[in-house]
Amino acid sequence: MDTQELIELAKKRTGIKSLTGIAEAIGINQSSLSLLKSGKSELSDETYIKLAKLAGVDPAEVIIEKHMRKAGPEGQKIWAHLAKALPKTAALFVIALIVTPTNQAHAGTFQIFKVIKYLLC
Repeated sequence: MDTQELIELAKKRTGIKSLTGIAEAIGINQSSLSLLKSGKSELSDETYIKLAKLAGVDPAEVIIEKHMRKAGPEGQKIWAHLAKALPKTAALFVIALIVTPTNQAHAGTFQIFKVIKYLLC
């Protein structure tokens, strides 16, 4: 599901008719949401999760799709494999690891890949 579809689904599901209303509901300004809708910007994972919940869509699927779009060819293969291989609870666990800030970025990344490898093997 692309971002425009997600925003339209959130509007339909909530009855909010304007981008400004959707933006307020997820805690960002309208111009940020307009840039997102036009494909000129990306939101944080946390904001995508809020938008997914507003739209009634599984946040794990939204985050996986976001990272698939941003990844290079090899990264896209990994994200696609994760989307197919992981049960939703495991996917949510992996996403929680990704969006949780760490004091040591490299150590955090290494831990994420250790967990993914463990879950896939």
